[in-house]
Amino acid sequence: MVFDEALINHIKDQQKNTNDLLADIKEYNCLGEYYKIKKHLDDFLSGKNIENRFIVMPGLRGVGKTTILYQLYDYLLNEKNIDQENILYLTMDRIKKLYGYDLLEIVDIFLSSIHNTNKLKLKKKIFIFVDESHFDNQWAISSKIIYDRTKNIFLICTGSSSLDLEINADVARRAYKKSIFPNNFKDYILLKNNIKIDYKFSNILSNIIYFGEEEYINQGIELEENVHDQLFSLDNYPKKEFMNFLKGYGFPISLNSKEEEAYKKTFNIINQIIQNDILAIKPIITRNNQVSIMQIISYIALSRPGTISNHKIANYLSISSKTANEILNILEKTQLIFNVKPFGGAGKIVKKAWKYYFLSSCLKSATIFNIGRYNMDNKKCLSALSENYVAASLFKMQQTRFKLMGLFYPPEKKGTDFLLRTKLDDMVPIEVGIGKKTKSQLTRAINKYDSKYGVLISNRYNNIQKHGNIVYIPLISFGFL
Repeated sequence: MVFDEALINHIKDQQKNTNDLLADIKEYNCLGEYYKIKKHLDDFLSGKNIENRFIVMPGLRGVGKTTILYQLYDYLLNEKNIDQENILYLTMDRIKKLYGYDLLEIVDIFLSSIHNTNKLKLKKKIFIFVDESHFDNQWAISSKIIYDRTKNIFLICTGSSSLDLEINADVARRAYKKSIFPNNFKDYILLKNNIKIDYKFSNILSNIIYFGEEEYINQGIELEENVHDQLFSLDNYPKKEFMNFLKGYGFPISLNSKEEEAYKKTFNIINQIIQNDILAIKPIITRNNQVSIMQIISYIALSRPGTISNHKIANYLSISSKTANEILNILEKTQLIFNVKPFGGAGKIVKKAWKYYFLSSCLKSATIFNIGRYNMDNKKCLSALSENYVAASLFKMQQTRFKLMGLFYPPEKKGTDFLLRTKLDDMVPIEVGIGKKTKSQLTRAINKYDSKYGVLISNRYNNIQKHGNIVYIPLISFGFL
């Protein structure tokens, strides 16, 4: 077939030109996610463990999924000396647009034309990296079939957060899922300044927050001292560097940009999500819907958390509550935003406004910068960004480490910013502050919810400490969560 020939030529060209693509990623350090997936590659190559040979990497556009794929490709090619013919890199949005094939058809053509075999007869190890998988609505079933028909293909599928929606029970049993999130401060200083912070610090921080035990607090204090020593090599004063990160550098693409350019690059990510990724979730989105989506994003960026409701959005934009609700659901499916519900029964959840946050604080600042209504160094602004950053970090903690953790906010007036519910149904009140912040709200919440301890995250403190039943965590230290 003509299209088969065109596709084969495309695959061969892609393999020949990959070295040019790899040259662009040489300057980047590898993040922790790379090493976790590399371990599965090594196990597959050695035959030690071939079960985790199907990896799914969902994540927001721009978080670095493609860079991780290139780094893994480079590792196979130049460190493990895998023949280039045995590694296939695909960008599915381009493949679907140019040739119309789904993943299973492409793999069959690749094996037949390049390797003169098929899945059942395949004897050598093949590596297939599929970027932008969500543009193929059959990627999940195709991956399942590939996994079941041969043990000699290592498959990685990346795509928008909507991949999560397409992982059914059959796929979930076969796939190892590694979600990729925007940079935290640890990622930022690694990529920008080549400062490598012990990954144990992140784990201990989450244990301090979730368990509040003295053992973890003492370990955190010890590790924090080492981190402070490492931060002396930063060009800026560490707290100033953190604030720069908080405002504009949650995505690798902006790392080497000046502040205003970083906002523009981040806002372009939002545009790409609206124009491309959302269509993969809901193909019937119209131009008018896209305008409403951007208006809602702007509305969330400008509004104080806890004041947003479907009814208010609908009135503000002159759209129906149903349309507002649909758009909020779509934005959550892309993980551009996420919600924090009020703590309580179903009645509270229905009646009280939900809090909406961006997955990275720089998405919020980039949106408001684009509107032209933002003083980036204003105390209220930094306070809002700090609250967003803490919310996003707690959301990540819930998604990756403590799946049974509940994340809420207290519905009462003058409540703390967040409430965590542990698997033992213990409540942990959390307050975030820039500048002067008293512990009165935490004390009230600890008494109200009969909590063993509360957590105050603030830039007023320089060290992790605990006094009475309150754990104090400096904002910059929390940045390593």
